[in-house]
Amino acid sequence: MALLEAEPYTGQHCESTTLVNLLRQREVDISEPFVFGLAGGLSFIYWRTKQMPTPFVGGRIKPDTLTENLAQALKLRLSVHETSSAKRARDHLLAELASGTVVGLKLDRYCLDYSTDDFRFAAHYVACVGHDDKDRFALVETQPLGLQWASAESLASARNPRGPMSSQNRAFTLDLPKDGLPDLGKAARKGIRTAAETFLNPPISNFGYKGIHKVADLMPQWLDDLESPANGLAEIATIMEDAGTGGGLFRKMWAEFLAETAKITGIEQFQEASDAYHDVSKKWTEVAALVNEAGASSSRESLNSASKIVREAADKEQRLMQRLLELSS
Repeated sequence: MALLEAEPYTGQHCESTTLVNLLRQREVDISEPFVFGLAGGLSFIYWRTKQMPTPFVGGRIKPDTLTENLAQALKLRLSVHETSSAKRARDHLLAELASGTVVGLKLDRYCLDYSTDDFRFAAHYVACVGHDDKDRFALVETQPLGLQWASAESLASARNPRGPMSSQNRAFTLDLPKDGLPDLGKAARKGIRTAAETFLNPPISNFGYKGIHKVADLMPQWLDDLESPANGLAEIATIMEDAGTGGGLFRKMWAEFLAETAKITGIEQFQEASDAYHDVSKKWTEVAALVNEAGASSSRESLNSASKIVREAADKEQRLMQRLLELSS
């Protein structure tokens, strides 16, 4: 079988990269940052349970919601298929591919035979763009992996993982609305408003600007609090900067979206907000480097410095989101 996409898009973040590929098949060419922003993708979360040796520090809305929000923003028809049966999951995927449809898959890349991941994460996304006579599936990863081939056996295992954020063989496709896409400027402003409202009014103190302040309070204790500070701090730093965030805990991607919104709407204040978020992004990149340094050298000074920068970022983001809320209302 020929690839449905000979030159697929390989981006920064797994779910938004997958969505770009699904949209491009429908001849909708929207950038990854704009997809992320239309879905109101920016957020903040701090999470840790007793079963978690390392806390999770994230900068986007929860898995699956990005896809759901984008479909709503562009009035797309989102078709989701989940099943506990590996056979039904495979049959459904093969049928979609045979019909010429690119399929989004949610899985744990750790299980795929080409993976070099040393950690489990059940909310990774890829676009499936083909199947060959060796019973392998063509999957589109983010940079630098790009297009990869996975055996049917490893894909079946990856698609039905256990643990937090997992789903049972989740697959999804997108179809265009009959009446065409809505006005992108209005949709972008709605995405901004959604993100700002959630960030400024978090349901609990682990989210939004309150969650950022919470992390600032907890950071100085991490050398004493983590079971393995060297490994744990390195993992936190990687998730913040390198694990598909686009840099700066998704803040760089958000800044690029705001710049595009300024051009589409003609509202120059969105460009000013973009410039400010680029500065915030650099702060988060600096924080990740300090956290990594603290793990490598057991440096309390590095964590104290990181905590100070995080607190400054919390205050600046709170002001920025309040301004964005005003601009988008």
